[in-house]
Amino acid sequence: MNQKVTHRQMVLIIMLLSITGTLLQPHTQAIFYAEQHAYLCYVPVILIMFASMWMLSRVQRRFPDKDLFESLVTRYPFLGRLAGFMYIAFFFFVFARDIRLTGDYVSITLLETTPISIIVLSLIVMAIFIVRGGLGSLIGMVELYVALFILNSIIVPFMLIKQINIDNLKPFFDIDFAGVGRGSWYLFSFYGEMIALPFVVRGQDFKTKSIFSGNVLTGLLMMLIIVETITSIGVPIASRLVYPSYELARQLQISDFLDRFDLALAAATLPCIITKIAFDLYFVCWGLKRMIPKVSGKVLTGPIALMGFVCAFWFFRNAIQLNRFTREWTWIAIVFEVIFPMVFFLFLRPRKKETQHAPHSDSGERTSKGKQHGQEREQNSMESDDQTDEKSGDQKRKETLGGGNLQPS
Repeated sequence: MNQKVTHRQMVLIIMLLSITGTLLQPHTQAIFYAEQHAYLCYVPVILIMFASMWMLSRVQRRFPDKDLFESLVTRYPFLGRLAGFMYIAFFFFVFARDIRLTGDYVSITLLETTPISIIVLSLIVMAIFIVRGGLGSLIGMVELYVALFILNSIIVPFMLIKQINIDNLKPFFDIDFAGVGRGSWYLFSFYGEMIALPFVVRGQDFKTKSIFSGNVLTGLLMMLIIVETITSIGVPIASRLVYPSYELARQLQISDFLDRFDLALAAATLPCIITKIAFDLYFVCWGLKRMIPKVSGKVLTGPIALMGFVCAFWFFRNAIQLNRFTREWTWIAIVFEVIFPMVFFLFLRPRKKETQHAPHSDSGERTSKGKQHGQEREQNSMESDDQTDEKSGDQKRKETLGGGNLQPS
């Protein structure tokens, strides 16, 4: 049975799925193509993902007590399982990519002398223990670390006041729409990973209000971060960095004593990235449990994580391949983040027998209740008639007895 998820938790999970990967990698490509207007690249991405998530929310409303995996399997046993396995393969690749990307990020920024295999293996071990705790442990970590990340993102602009140069955003109105479109292309695949949420959440918890709030807050926060990057670092440098978010953190200097405040920000951001990796692993294990009911998700956690560890180094040799593959990866992501939601919206509906069963049962209950009321009325009327008959008989007996005494002999 799926755990109940509140509106606040839904918003935070959407932010987790969309922020972590986007924060590390594709901002460089967006700034390279859209230049000073890279923040506008999020506008079409937000609109497209809101439409996709809205369609899935309408689908989930038709199956209020089920997640999307269960809805697919119960409605279309073969095609539903086929679509489910395709989504599992998609997010398994995302899991392998995320641990490889995070391993490179930690190796370059924090642990330069530690072998990357040891770093990735440590990330996998932490993800395994998180996933074994179930969705409740994931939600608990999301509520803690995403809230901490939001707090840091709000505080950082005040620390960057001395480094911000508004001239880096000029010219303000000379917008290269083609470049903005290409930047949106690179951002889309990372931002659209929120599509995993309806597969692990019940339909009655997956509401349009949460989708709208999560999309808007995530988009505004990422726009703020990319504007901070451009104004403090500049377009020529930011467009050639591997991890512009880390370089943005290095610009922070509160005083001569705290000249490495980037370490504190990395300590607050890294748990969010690890939680995102754990969510990817949880999605794959949960999906296999739904597709194959006899399989235990906890038993599969370790083997799937080790397989992801192997595939992470098999698919990508270095960070350059990760960076270049973003352009081709969007073609694949569009299928799962746009096309499949449209197909589900059009064709995934409950059977007519199931929809007609509820009204028939209601009418049957009403008729049975009406019959019961009718029988009770008949019984009450019969009892009242019997009582009146008894009363009239008693009166007649009294009259006859009294009249006999009064008559003369």
